[in-house]
Amino acid sequence: MAINKVWVLAEAFEGKPLSITQELLTKARELGSEVSAWAWGDDVASYAGELGSYGATKVYSLGDLGGALPGVPLAAAMAAQIEGGNAPDAIVFGTTYDGRDAAGRLSAKIDRGVLSNVVDLSVEDGSPIAHHTVFGGAQVVKSRFSGSASHPTSSWCDRSRSRPSPAEGAPPRS
Repeated sequence: MAINKVWVLAEAFEGKPLSITQELLTKARELGSEVSAWAWGDDVASYAGELGSYGATKVYSLGDLGGALPGVPLAAAMAAQIEGGNAPDAIVFGTTYDGRDAAGRLSAKIDRGVLSNVVDLSVEDGSPIAHHTVFGGAQVVKSRFSGSASHPTSSWCDRSRSRPSPAEGAPPRS
């Protein structure tokens, strides 16, 4: 399985994507060519362009949830897309209350596992690989899903590497 389609939970506050959203989108665009951001609220259109500057090629908006927590409607909408044949190769959620809630609910709904406390993601042999620190960060171990799951869910955060896509013709940042 090659990585092409990656979904990212896009959390925002007061009309601005959270830094964790920017981080996840930055990583997702390194992994796949088709990055979709999943957002909610009545102001998604106002920051969709910023999501695009960090790598989102498509934005799914759940609209205004009327103050409800996003986990249930988000998991239901994602599961409907997956069951309808639009499954991604990877789904990344930030390690926030909403991210962990939505990842757990989606995991139960689609009967797929969640790899949590992931500090980096990579691709090896066409499969997503989760990197976890152990022993207080002294070592990094890798894990991957086995079996037929073509759309693993992961929680991931790397606060050091978020940045907008480089302007066309500009050298990429390292």
